[in-house]
Amino acid sequence: MVGPAACGFSCASASRGNNYRENTGNGYYGAYQFSGQTWANLGFPGRPDLEPPSMQDAAAMKLQAEAGWASGRRVRAALGLT
Repeated sequence: MVGPAACGFSCASASRGNNYRENTGNGYYGAYQFSGQTWANLGFPGRPDLEPPSMQDAAAMKLQAEAGWASGRRVRAALGLT
């Protein structure tokens, strides 16, 4: 099983092609496609696509630690965990 520490770059690559500045106008932002609500609930400032990759990675690891892999179906599938 892949743990939170291994998630970082692999999850971003699997989820959004490693584009930390992703903003397609659909209400989800950054490499992990966080909603603004989820980002704020995790305690992070600003908007994901405007924050550095290290902060987005930390948020993804925090979300995974709190919610488990249920928070990222596409990430689990890309990493062969489903």
